[in-house]
Amino acid sequence: MDARDTIGSRAAELRSDLRETQQGMAARLGMSLRAWQKIERNEGVPSGETLLLFAKVGANPGWVLSGLGPKSLVESDDHLYQKNAIIDSDLLVDIKEVVASVHKEAGITLHAETLDRKAIDYYNQYMLDDTDLSDVEEMKLWLGLLEKRIRREVTAARDAPGTGKHKAS
Repeated sequence: MDARDTIGSRAAELRSDLRETQQGMAARLGMSLRAWQKIERNEGVPSGETLLLFAKVGANPGWVLSGLGPKSLVESDDHLYQKNAIIDSDLLVDIKEVVASVHKEAGITLHAETLDRKAIDYYNQYMLDDTDLSDVEEMKLWLGLLEKRIRREVTAARDAPGTGKHKAS
């Protein structure tokens, strides 16, 4: 795994680019030092509200979350950046609930970090599908399809262990 593959590594890279200390970065974003340190250590996934704070220092919240799009808000007006600049925290929570419930029904307990990463991956897929975040009906349909797809993956992994169809949790 590349060091830039984590939210924490991207946050640390951004802090370094801004030549800030951890305390300075926390102050600029309006959060505690401890909260900033947890982000850099990859202790969970920051909330959508927390990710949006990165815009205060000119950083693309979508890039911090996913590594997609430009790092800076001023680097580009690229379409992918535009779609990922604002994180729909309700959608991310809904996706996380679908992932958790399907795995729980199958008797699989995901570690918090694994659950977060899976939810972020599915969120990114949703954003890349050129979907309309304002279309609630489309979002509900997509969540239903996601649930069905995860069930298939979990069932295939359970029925054929060791085939690599599903990563062990």
